[in-house]
Amino acid sequence: MKKIFYPHNVFAIGALMLFCAAFIIGCGDYYDEGDETAKHRLDKMTAQEKALYTTVQNKWGQRPLKSIREAVSRRETRPSENELPFKDLASVIKTNNTASLKVDTTNTASIQNKYILARWDRVDEDWYRNLMLSMGVDNIVKQELLPEPVEEVIEDKPSDVVEIRNDLKQINDYIDKHPEVVKINIKDIIPESKYDDIFYEIRKCDEAINMYNQLIEERLLTWEDYDLLIRISTKCKAIQIGEKLTEWRK
Repeated sequence: MKKIFYPHNVFAIGALMLFCAAFIIGCGDYYDEGDETAKHRLDKMTAQEKALYTTVQNKWGQRPLKSIREAVSRRETRPSENELPFKDLASVIKTNNTASLKVDTTNTASIQNKYILARWDRVDEDWYRNLMLSMGVDNIVKQELLPEPVEEVIEDKPSDVVEIRNDLKQINDYIDKHPEVVKINIKDIIPESKYDDIFYEIRKCDEAINMYNQLIEERLLTWEDYDLLIRISTKCKAIQIGEKLTEWRK
C-alpha cells in the first residue's frame, strides 16, 4: 500500500472499504467500547484513513487502537479526502505506534515480523514519513525485522515421516507422489471456511489465540486442533461468567 493519501487513489480505496466495513463492523460485541460507538467513530474517518486503520487492525486487533478511535471521536467533522490521512492526529498515531503496538518477543521471528510490518510506520512508509514531517519530526526509527531461520533442506526418504506446511495444491501434489510419508491425513485438515468460524469463537480468549498462532506457524489446522481451540475458548467463557457471578453476588 504505497502513497495511499494521493487523491487518485480515493476511488480504489472506496471500493476496498466496502469490504473493510463488513469486517470491522458487524461482529457482535467486538469493540471494547461497543459496536455502535465504534461505528460512529469510524464514520469520522476518510476512506483513506479507514484503509490504513483496517490494515493495522487486521493484524493487531481493535484493542491497541482504541486511543485512535477515541481521538477520531473528538473531531467536529470528517476531513477532506485530499488531506493527508490523520494529519490532525499525527501525535496520536506516533504515540500509538511506539507505545501500543509493542511486539510480543516470546513469539517466533516470523510472527514478530508480521506484526512489525503491520505497524503504522510500515503499512505505508511514505505516508507515515509525511505525517511525521507535518509536525516537524524528521528522524524516524523503525523497528528492525528479525532474521528468520532458514529451514534445512533434507532429501526425502520413503521411510521418513514429514509434516505438511504448504498450501492445499502443494499438499495434494505431495500426497500423490509420496502417499506413504504423509503424517496428517488430508481428510483431517479443516476447510478454509472453518477459519472464519474459529475467528468468531476464539477472538475474546487470549489463551486460544496464542494456541492458534502456535499451530498455524507449524502447519494447517486439523479437526482435532479445531476441537482443542473451541474447548479452550469455552473455558475462557466459563471463567468470565464465573467472575461476573462473583461480582454480582457482592
